[in-house]
Amino acid sequence: MEQRRASGAVVVLRLMGRECFLINSAEAAHQVLVAQQDRFDKGGPFMEAARQLVGNGVITCGAQDHQVQRPVMKPAFHRGRVAGYAEVMSGCVQEATASWEPGHVLDVGAEMYRMAALVVARTLVSAPAGRLAAEVMADALPELLRGLLRRMLIPASWVHRVPTPGNRRFAEDRARLDAAVGEVIAQYRRQQEDRQDLLSQIMAGDRDSGRRPGDAEVRDQVMSVLAAGVETSASLLTWTFQLLARHPGIQHRLWEEVDGVLGQRPASFADLPELPFTRRLLTEVLRLYPPTWLLSRIAVEDAEVCGHLLPQGADVLVSPYALQRDPEVFPDPGRLDPDRWLPERLTPAQRQSFLAFGAGRRRCMGEFYGMTETTLAVATITRTWHLRSTNPEPLRPVPRFLLVPSDQPLTLHRRLPPGEDR
Repeated sequence: MEQRRASGAVVVLRLMGRECFLINSAEAAHQVLVAQQDRFDKGGPFMEAARQLVGNGVITCGAQDHQVQRPVMKPAFHRGRVAGYAEVMSGCVQEATASWEPGHVLDVGAEMYRMAALVVARTLVSAPAGRLAAEVMADALPELLRGLLRRMLIPASWVHRVPTPGNRRFAEDRARLDAAVGEVIAQYRRQQEDRQDLLSQIMAGDRDSGRRPGDAEVRDQVMSVLAAGVETSASLLTWTFQLLARHPGIQHRLWEEVDGVLGQRPASFADLPELPFTRRLLTEVLRLYPPTWLLSRIAVEDAEVCGHLLPQGADVLVSPYALQRDPEVFPDPGRLDPDRWLPERLTPAQRQSFLAFGAGRRRCMGEFYGMTETTLAVATITRTWHLRSTNPEPLRPVPRFLLVPSDQPLTLHRRLPPGEDR
């Protein structure tokens, strides 16, 4: 996709036996995702594959259903509500890291999955069965995402019914997850109590119209919340600690900020404005390795984008990964440089090209939730721990359904109090 950049704003390519239109410029992406968003809807190979796991939830549903679903879910991600979650988030980070020991070799990806699952289970789906469902999601997601990528690249359904080891693992993990989510829904139905979490809000439905969702609709929303809430945060944290282990200068700047703000205590919501470098670091990691590396849409009517006609029914692909590495917008695009996001260096082109959270009406409503969680996690962990890499091999992005780093364990080293480990 990066190599296609020189071919023009819109490029026709054959992918998965289908003719697709690859969007190659930030302006063209803005036309599809924002300026002409009524002419494009969620669809295409990426969304078709995703629906096999999360159904017709808020992430994958069409525009008409989205108008109904988004208002129900959006209040759970309001800034004030997230501020209330922050203490729980910080507690989850401390709980997840309590068993860490100096010298241990850490499977950082698995640890970040476990931590993100704990956060979702304590904030968005808080019944006891929600904890189990989140743990199952964290355990099953790597295999499920590999299976979804196969289903996107090979859209022939019969291929995925052949009892190969990969297909059997996918079916088993999906069945296990479906059962766990079913128990969550049953528990909420039995208890009929408002837990002040997202799932209670979903199940209450639209109070104005009296419409209450059925179990299938609730299932799709729970799957969407678990998949988005666990995978994206876990991926961002894994990339961040892997990159910090390979960039000691940036790691020392992070320590200086965290030590100056936190001292020996965990991070809190009130600390977020005092952690600008931490926030810039996470934004830069998202630029380099956005978990959602590919967006897909389908044209619901003819549309002209940067002089190219995209006919009704066309599959349209937008790659945040490629657009966020455009050297004309981000000089030396492969370099980790958090200071790109300093206010005095930030350009309109950078803003338009940064699509890690999407854009337009379908922009991720959990953006503030996710950035709050990951900022608290990075600050709280780095005040105590130094994660070191002993692997000379470079990091390699693995394009599953979402983008994750190749498995490379890190070694745990406890940091001394501020000022003593310089």
